[in-house]
Amino acid sequence: MMRVLGIDLAAQPKTTGLVLLSRKTKAADNQGWVAELPPSPATDELLIDLGSQVDVIGVDAPLGWPEPFVQAVMAHQSFNPWPGTENRRPLTHRLTDDRVRDQGWGQPMSASADRLGSVAMRCALLQREWANRWGAAAERDGSGRLLEVYPAAALRVWGISQPGYKGGTKDAADPARKARNKIFTALRTATEPWLDLVSVRESCVDSDHTLDALISAVIALLAQWSATSRPESDEDLRLAKVEGWIHVPIGPLELIRPPEA
Repeated sequence: MMRVLGIDLAAQPKTTGLVLLSRKTKAADNQGWVAELPPSPATDELLIDLGSQVDVIGVDAPLGWPEPFVQAVMAHQSFNPWPGTENRRPLTHRLTDDRVRDQGWGQPMSASADRLGSVAMRCALLQREWANRWGAAAERDGSGRLLEVYPAAALRVWGISQPGYKGGTKDAADPARKARNKIFTALRTATEPWLDLVSVRESCVDSDHTLDALISAVIALLAQWSATSRPESDEDLRLAKVEGWIHVPIGPLELIRPPEA
């Protein structure tokens, strides 16, 4: 039975979203997948345990830092000249961040010079602990058990992006909640033939963290049959293995299907 974990990683457990996709049958038509909510809060201990129990993880968090940033910090630490220039973007954004931006899929936050830095540190700790459980570190390019994802980019590719779906309240009239409901409804309609989302509906509409975790899990599932963007050149692949690589769906929402298993 294949299991996929989607994580909307935050610096704190209470704002970290989790969704687990499991295949309950091996029917020829791919039906039998179900989405579930793991226990909460999403502590490091829980994430480490869950990571050792699933086949693949899709995490909305940077798996690494920009290579020039790491080199610059090492140079500064050794009292060598700072290698950066007035253009700080190579220090703040990775190759994969620029690829996502250039495609018009959104602008990922900086892993080195923004609030995302704390999330990147937590993700690095989780990678270390998962490596201990798995026996080896996962490739940061997403070719193994761990993939970096960016739900906002997926929503744009699928044509169901809703501005303002983050935050808000659980009030039925809240604009953010209405936006999440529209996104969830579109996902449910597209995946209904093979994925049961009943048990996660309320949480996805109530919380953008859970909704992003669901999207993260779906992207990780799509990646299993090469339906996500990949590094194109040898240099892209080299950097992806160091900095991480954001997997973005390459097909429309209507073509979402699970991999053969």
